[in-house]
Amino acid sequence: MSEGTAPPGWYPDPYGGVGQRYFDGTAWTGHAVPWPAWGMPHWKGARYGRPPSGPGSLTDPGRRLAARLLDGLVFLPVFAVCAAVALLLVVPHAGPIFPKQNPDPYATVPTPGFVWLYLAFAGAALVDGALFVVYETVTTVRQGRTLGKRWMKIRPVTVDGHTLGWGRALSRAVIPWFAGILGWLGLLDSLWCLWDADRQCLHDKIVGTLVIDD
Repeated sequence: MSEGTAPPGWYPDPYGGVGQRYFDGTAWTGHAVPWPAWGMPHWKGARYGRPPSGPGSLTDPGRRLAARLLDGLVFLPVFAVCAAVALLLVVPHAGPIFPKQNPDPYATVPTPGFVWLYLAFAGAALVDGALFVVYETVTTVRQGRTLGKRWMKIRPVTVDGHTLGWGRALSRAVIPWFAGILGWLGLLDSLWCLWDADRQCLHDKIVGTLVIDD
């Protein structure tokens, strides 16, 4: 086999090793494993040339969750500002939280104040989510990862190991946000990496990304 003529995969180590080495389709990589019985390595990420552990291996779901929570804490002040602005706009026009019953059946019933409060917080959440999409997209393209991922020492890459461009980074940020608006679908997206063979969430599968340890 000559370089550039075979598809990506595990092949007998051409450098004299006793196992297999991963060929990415154009060149031999540094991923090599001893393999006493012929067959494909069986750990998560092996088919993408990822080692079983250490730098470059697939990140476990716990660290992904921790990174997401840290990013949420980073953005908590932004949500607080959005909520404060929304309340300042809504409160002057809102009536009592629970209006009293009017004995006149033909009287106009004001919209309960709690409805306005709900709309204010829902609007703040939507704006905060949109700003988070911008934050995640820009930091992923410019820095390779968000602050939460940096602190957890993980980062997203394409399935062939490259950094994310603007289109892929934006799609990867928008899909979870949109799925979260739909409720259960957002939860399913986040939980999918718990049982997925390559530890991918649904948005990873759609845009073709992996999250790896740094």
